Amino acid sequence: MRIRSLSDKIVLYFVIIGVIAIAVVSTYSFYTFKKALLSRTFDQLTSVRVVKKGQIEQFFQDRMNELKLISNTYDIDNLKKDRKENTRNKGQNYLWEHLRASRYYECAVIEQQSGELARCNFNDSKVIRFEYINLLSQDPLNNILKDQAQSEYFIIHDYNIDPVTSKKRMFISGPLLTANSGRSLKVILEISLEAINAIMLEQNPGGGLGLSGESYLVGQDELMRSNSRFQENSIMVTQVKTEGVKKAFNNTVGTSVIDDYRGIKVLSSYSKINLPGLNWVILSEIDYAEATKSIYIIRNNILILTIFVAVVVFIISFIFSKRITLPLIKLNEATTYIRRGNLNVKLPQIKNDEIGQLTNSFNDMASSLREKDTELQQERNKRFTAMIDGQELERQRLSRELHDGLGQSLIALKLKLEGIDGKDVCNTGKTIKEVKTSFDETINEIRRISNNLMPAVLKEFGLITALKNICDDISENTTTEIRCTHSGRFNDLNDRSTIYLFRIMQEALSNIVKHAEAKIAEVSLKKNPDSIIVNITDNGKGINPPEENNLSGNGIPNMRERIRLLQGNIEIKSLPGQGTSIRIEVPLNSTTNESD
Repeated sequence: MRIRSLSDKIVLYFVIIGVIAIAVVSTYSFYTFKKALLSRTFDQLTSVRVVKKGQIEQFFQDRMNELKLISNTYDIDNLKKDRKENTRNKGQNYLWEHLRASRYYECAVIEQQSGELARCNFNDSKVIRFEYINLLSQDPLNNILKDQAQSEYFIIHDYNIDPVTSKKRMFISGPLLTANSGRSLKVILEISLEAINAIMLEQNPGGGLGLSGESYLVGQDELMRSNSRFQENSIMVTQVKTEGVKKAFNNTVGTSVIDDYRGIKVLSSYSKINLPGLNWVILSEIDYAEATKSIYIIRNNILILTIFVAVVVFIISFIFSKRITLPLIKLNEATTYIRRGNLNVKLPQIKNDEIGQLTNSFNDMASSLREKDTELQQERNKRFTAMIDGQELERQRLSRELHDGLGQSLIALKLKLEGIDGKDVCNTGKTIKEVKTSFDETINEIRRISNNLMPAVLKEFGLITALKNICDDISENTTTEIRCTHSGRFNDLNDRSTIYLFRIMQEALSNIVKHAEAKIAEVSLKKNPDSIIVNITDNGKGINPPEENNLSGNGIPNMRERIRLLQGNIEIKSLPGQGTSIRIEVPLNSTTNESD
């Protein structure tokens, strides 16, 4: 729907500006808060990762220290003495009790000088019991013993899968330094998976990772080394080929928004674990949707606020638009009244701003129009009066000429013709000659009157010839000598312009003869490339004084009106006793046949 009224446009513009301003501020605030929230979440994830990394590294360092303690303090002879009993005496070795109570180990294996292996399962009973075992060829301990035989250092062995039980097993091993034989013996501890999961697996939402956050370990084979929060038994089963894992293995420490092993968009913080013998990385992650949940709540609140503010802006702008446009509506109504001709309109000034100034200007304009209308009416009345008076004067003149000239001639002819009766032939012929002479005089009088009304020579021979004839006629019949000059060709003027120019000069010459008492008058007519110039001067008594109101007779207004119709201008100069000068200029484009 096309909006036409100013009020509707003001409301629309205010609402658009308000909504745009809110949208810009809201968008900036949204993305700023989102950036700050993501930064804070990454910092939180990094803090969790650093803590978990420190705990894992400390965990394995503690296990290595305990293994070194066993290696340095264990007495292999005690195990020989107890072989028959196959049982340790209570309190005989506090160290084994400590290891069992810590719940960090599944079992301990000690190699004897004879090559036999003694194992103690910490989860079987509350009593420390070593049993001699024989290893199967597929037992992961075979690889552990082989690797340790080739090294004099303590080793952390990555996860192995027992082919018989499918159990994931992890060991640390080292040389038994207390053995007093020439043969190097070994001690092995199997680390409990639950001990690692206790550090890495976070199930409590208040632990800093929310409902979807987790920390987990990944080995070089891209398999998990700790359980997932979302997948049970994920150690050595769940494969993690994410961008964070790749960057961490490239020794990059950082944060990214990536897709995790579930294909879900997450915020991830990653780094490598510093453990001898292990090539692991640690990742702390939280779902992107949960991390940004609060920002989208804010976004929804912003949308609601935007709608509310838009409604408020609409109401306020509607009220203000009515206050702004009401004076304009009144101005429009007043303009309609003026267009219909009612000029008696005046608006009250209700404001001191630009609209108030516009109201004042309108009132001034209406007042000026009323004055101009009054002047126009007066001017129209003057012109109409002049036209009527001119017509009456012309009729009087024509009546007088017909009565005094033509009428008397016809009466004389009638009397002469009536006197023919009863006369002899000789007298009749004389009378007929006199009648003929009177008829010639009457015909000349009719021609004179006709020429005064509309000279035939003007139609037949043009403006210059008609002007010369009237100048010659005035010079012959009055005491004023009229000199006429011209420059240029005037036969291309249209009929109206020709008649108007002739009547203007005829009226000027008539005024000179009647009022100026001049001996000599000059008329010059000049045609320029773009205008026609007429100069009429006399050496008469002039006009006293030369104000406009003393030039307001019927002749001057008629001249001015004809000049106005030709789009020209007239300039009259006169001083008492020094004659009068009239200069008339008419543009050429208003006199040619194309403009007719």
